[in-house]
Amino acid sequence: MMALLLKDVFLMRRRSGIMLLAIAIFVFLSGVQGGVVNTVMAVMMPLMLGFTTFAYDQNDGWEAYACALPFSRKLVVQSKYVLALGCILLSIFLVLVIGLLASRWEIHTVFSNAVTQFVFGAFFVSINYPLIFKFGFEKSRLYYILVMVALMSIGSVLASLLQSASMPAFILVLLPIASICCFTASYLLSCSIMKKKEFSGS
Repeated sequence: MMALLLKDVFLMRRRSGIMLLAIAIFVFLSGVQGGVVNTVMAVMMPLMLGFTTFAYDQNDGWEAYACALPFSRKLVVQSKYVLALGCILLSIFLVLVIGLLASRWEIHTVFSNAVTQFVFGAFFVSINYPLIFKFGFEKSRLYYILVMVALMSIGSVLASLLQSASMPAFILVLLPIASICCFTASYLLSCSIMKKKEFSGS
């Protein structure tokens, strides 16, 4: 899997452009100011950068080519989900470090922001990846825009609840668990889709 991950990382690095600047800005704003928009965009921007690997894979015919290599289709799917998970966790870590260095967060805010990032990122990936594997990146573009808008609306409500002092502590545990379950179910669904997918020349 490491070869597949390195392929995507090198592709992201070559194609990142101004996206890295946008990631840095939102991570900094989320760490210093907080706010649902900054927090959500801090995890969205790295995920969108990861999404571009699907576009280039599709344009270059990578998936069909990968079928001729000693990689199972399951491993191809797995590498995409591991990359997405890495983007989510890296975003959480960077925002956490900046927030702690700025010394402006209480411990409750630290955990609530981390949960918001993880939940939003996990659900965004869980919904969109099966669609991309099924229909391709271009045909799924409208879907992930709609998903992002819907999750942003839900995220604003979620963030306000998480930042409330009256919010039960167990919610901070249940939400990530639910996200992990959806993430796992999405991975299994994507594996099933990829297994049945036909490519010209495969």
